[in-house]
Amino acid sequence: MSSSSSSNISGRAFVEAMALPVWQAMAAVRWLEGRVANRPKIEEITPEKAALTDGDCVAQEILLVALRSHFPDVALSVEEDTPSVALFEGNQADQRVVIDPIDGTLRYLRRDGPYAILMGLEREGRVEASLVGLPAIGTLIQAVRGETAEIATEGGSFRPASPSSDGRALLVSYGLPEDVRARLEARGHNLVTAAGGVIGVASLLPGTFGALRLSAHADGLSHRAWVAALPTLEAGGVVEGLDGAFPEGYSPGVPGLIVGASSEDAAYIRQALRA
Repeated sequence: MSSSSSSNISGRAFVEAMALPVWQAMAAVRWLEGRVANRPKIEEITPEKAALTDGDCVAQEILLVALRSHFPDVALSVEEDTPSVALFEGNQADQRVVIDPIDGTLRYLRRDGPYAILMGLEREGRVEASLVGLPAIGTLIQAVRGETAEIATEGGSFRPASPSSDGRALLVSYGLPEDVRARLEARGHNLVTAAGGVIGVASLLPGTFGALRLSAHADGLSHRAWVAALPTLEAGGVVEGLDGAFPEGYSPGVPGLIVGASSEDAAYIRQALRA
């Protein structure tokens, strides 16, 4: 078993160790797509947050078994209560790993929009490295803070990721106000409801102009939004908060974000929010 001190995990070591497990989790959830039922979590108040499947649990266990092998002492923040979570209980490391085994479970269940597998290495609220897997299109994006963002498709090697606004598709969160939707559609955009993890990397995906995400919760976006945003930022794209700059590290109360290939693209999307 190879392991590293969980107080000194480099971002590069993290993505190199965990890329293969994310590929494996992607393959598992894609095979299970359409074969699993919803077992909603009763403590959640929205259908999007309540959705849970065996796909979520299988993907999380794949990631946790690998994480335990490489970084057994790391602190953990996970979505589901699966057996391997107990192996990390009591860990008090400087760094923690944030995992969402299926970000967008309702999209996954309904097969009506992109979903993601998210895995990030975080220190004091600042994401140091992230992996964003997109099972439906067989794509994995990884990023290390201060280095680069890379993208790979199944069967291929990682290559530098670069932002682009060469498409008309625009990824949006569920619950987008109808007036905003109408203004974007009037500009000729094809609006695609997507999970937050996919929205974070929208400008790195072919055929996609950018993205707009609004949080449905008073406490704003979760840590996972920062995990998903890191690849876009490291690739040279733009992530902005709805009410100002997107904080470098997690900050409660951020009501949403805009993703674009450039500041001009982000400003163009922001205009749709204005009456």
